[in-house]
Amino acid sequence: MGDFLSIFYTVVDTLSLIFFLDAFATRRWDNWKFKLGVGCFIALLCWVLQVPFVFFGRDPAIKIGMIILAYTISARVLYKEISNSMLLLLVCIEYLVTYYLSFGLGMMGAFICGMDGEAFRSNFPLAMVYGGINYSAELFLTFTFRKVMRQRRLSKKSNNLTSVQSLLYFLFPSTSFVMLVLLLYMTTGKDASEAVVAAACGSIFAANVAVLYLLERMEKTAENQERVLALEQQLQFQAKNMEAASQLYTAQRHKVHDFRAHLNILQGLLQNQEYDAAEQYLNSVTKEQTDRLFLVNSHHSILDALFNTKATEAIRKGIDIDFELNDLSTLPFDVSDMVVLFSNLLDNAIEACEKVDGNRVIRVSVVLKRSLLFSIRNTTLPVKIKNDTIQTTKPNASLHGFGLSNIKLILNKYHADFVMDYTDGWFQFTGEIET
Repeated sequence: MGDFLSIFYTVVDTLSLIFFLDAFATRRWDNWKFKLGVGCFIALLCWVLQVPFVFFGRDPAIKIGMIILAYTISARVLYKEISNSMLLLLVCIEYLVTYYLSFGLGMMGAFICGMDGEAFRSNFPLAMVYGGINYSAELFLTFTFRKVMRQRRLSKKSNNLTSVQSLLYFLFPSTSFVMLVLLLYMTTGKDASEAVVAAACGSIFAANVAVLYLLERMEKTAENQERVLALEQQLQFQAKNMEAASQLYTAQRHKVHDFRAHLNILQGLLQNQEYDAAEQYLNSVTKEQTDRLFLVNSHHSILDALFNTKATEAIRKGIDIDFELNDLSTLPFDVSDMVVLFSNLLDNAIEACEKVDGNRVIRVSVVLKRSLLFSIRNTTLPVKIKNDTIQTTKPNASLHGFGLSNIKLILNKYHADFVMDYTDGWFQFTGEIET
């Protein structure tokens, strides 16, 4: 019975490791070859578990080291598109997490039953119940983790770790491994020397320093990612503006081409003294040209192109949009920043108005005096504003947040003040940038 349970628990541990690695790496095969490899993995692990008892006795450090070595070699055969250092790191993390889960559940079971750990483990019925709960929880957690990570995992090429990064990432699991071995030695009644305890304390201190350093690097990486996204959005907006300018230029060429034809027709009608027909034709041409007139003119060519493009989009979607501008030709700020700022604000306003049934209105005010004071006010469905963030119900909430994040990034760059408000079906974003 004991051998059967040992094999069964080995199978469960192997499946848990497979589920865990699936979240980070790609299987080398998707057919029977992978299943055969897993079977060989289980057989190797069962053999490895017997080696320490034959050659090294019951030394826990040797046993753990051989298990991790067998895990890593088998995982290297079964998975691809992942570096050796990252694979070893993942194997160590999975082993430590599952071991701590087993240790914690065992201590909890012994506490509930009112007995010490040795008595709890020697009680066969209780050990069976504990094994069922422990390995069921292990399978459930690793399977759930794989499912969550697969949903969040982006389809991009993995980056290889540098030697310094590998050292920092390995420091924490290595320290945990040392503490685990030390704990096992103490639970078996063996004494640990002061040098070993001091080395363990030093490892813990170094691991904490490494964790703090990695957290700082993560914050900087997040900031750099926001900057990259802002730059990508600037490129997208500039491409759209170039396309809009090209369309306006093409339309202007067509109007110039048609202008001579209009003059010839009017000249012919007047020569034939067909004044009523000439007046009717002139009115139709005037109406056509009026429809093509620019809606915005702030004497800033790039912002005018942006505002007119957004105004045309809003009108096409049945939104009443109005601009209040003065002369922006002397605007001293980086034009790419202003394009991203107003593009995001207007896109958000248009998107909010589209969801409204009935009164769709956008009011835009941009005035340059001693400072640049701007306000975008639009009708919208009820929204919640918390910590200068709009609570969104969009499926891709993280992507939606990049627009407002870019707005804040630019305003913080110029040390600007801004406020958001929602009252009675109207949302308003107001900001001021000192010149």
